[in-house]
Amino acid sequence: MGPDWYCDDVIPGNVRVEVLGRTANTLAFRPPIPGFGTDHVIVIPTRHVSSLLDLDDELAVELLAAVKKAAAHVIELHGGCQVLTTLGDEQHNKHLHWHVAAGAGVARFVAR
Repeated sequence: MGPDWYCDDVIPGNVRVEVLGRTANTLAFRPPIPGFGTDHVIVIPTRHVSSLLDLDDELAVELLAAVKKAAAHVIELHGGCQVLTTLGDEQHNKHLHWHVAAGAGVARFVAR
């Protein structure tokens, strides 16, 4: 994976992914190798945005709508999901991306 796998490989179509949704500024897809969960969808802006902290408000509305649509799809299939993005040292690919994941491999929080 290069410095920006999404801009370098996914968006231009250099790697095959299962596209679930696309708008003028967003892409939702299942990666070729799921990162976690039995179902894993990634939602990205189609132009480079480094992280959530660099996201402008106009794109935020469209991107959140795409995340919402992907989450509804995963919930319909699995009954629930986890939605997350990472920042700073936790963000391995410096292109804003949201994970929508369900099933084995997602974090489980236990009520106390």
